[in-house]
Amino acid sequence: MNAARGGGLATDPLGVQLRERLQVAVAAAHRLLGMPHEPLGLEQVDALRRLIESLTELAAERGGGDPGPAVREQQAALERLHRRYTTRFDALERVRGAIAQLRSITSPGEMLARAPAALARASSLERVLLSLTGDGRLVAEAVHLGGNRLAATRTRDALREAPIRLEHPLVETELLRRRRATIIDDARLHPRVDRRLVELMGWTSYAAAPLVVGGQVLGMIHAGRDPGDRLDVLDRDVVWEFTSLLAQAYESAGLRRALRHEREQTREFLDWLGARSGELTEAPVRLATMQRPAPDTPVAPAAPAPGTARDDRVVFEGLLTRRELDVLRLLADGNSNKRIAEALVISD
Repeated sequence: MNAARGGGLATDPLGVQLRERLQVAVAAAHRLLGMPHEPLGLEQVDALRRLIESLTELAAERGGGDPGPAVREQQAALERLHRRYTTRFDALERVRGAIAQLRSITSPGEMLARAPAALARASSLERVLLSLTGDGRLVAEAVHLGGNRLAATRTRDALREAPIRLEHPLVETELLRRRRATIIDDARLHPRVDRRLVELMGWTSYAAAPLVVGGQVLGMIHAGRDPGDRLDVLDRDVVWEFTSLLAQAYESAGLRRALRHEREQTREFLDWLGARSGELTEAPVRLATMQRPAPDTPVAPAAPAPGTARDDRVVFEGLLTRRELDVLRLLADGNSNKRIAEALVISD
């Protein structure tokens, strides 16, 4: 019942259907007991139990003290339903805990490398494969095989040698296009699976879900158990929940890394700017006495002071030509355009 508070029950189609059926049953029970109708939710466990107890007492009164097999059957069904959703809530909560640990990893690549082992620890799925898409293929990135690291490494390398081609009618191709999770039963006989993948991973049935980051398909996660063990709907939902949350954590890690890179570049720029500002502040300032030539005296390009030409070349190298430097010096001496043109024998 706590699953309603965790958001894993009321949001899926089965949870919505359960709530609708519960409201119909609660309304009928209130009418039977002559009580005003009060809508109850799955999270109101105490109120639901009191309502069931009232119905049991009413049935006992009308049946001579024995609530009858129908009531006992409903009570057993309620207990089964409670165990079912408690199990579901616990499974999804373990997945969220695994993702929370992966979020502490700052490297997006390292996060993906550790994801299969994290999923295996948080569930009953012992064989997990994470692949990345590229050039129309699924390339194995990380494999977990029940803690056997040597076998996992060999399996990953073997899958990398011949990546899965995403072609019709492969199941993975459809999943990437529709962006949903599914379970593959009887994998060894299924006509739409990659035979080599099934043989290397050694599973009878498996779940698969696409890894979608920022609206783009990044890869896919396959997960199963030892040969002979079949998967159920809960296993599929666990894989889908893990993959969806992993995509969010991966995107966040990428954004954090990009922000750190921008911050480092900004710091380097500010350090460089501070150093250049210091050079300008400490540089000597030379003031030259300006002497205007007589009106009829021809103007010649001013000879640079000792060291000045070299300094000009250093400052303006790559910016001004030698001729443009002559114009700049005459202009600095206060000459008009006409007199500069006459001195350099060029047109005004």
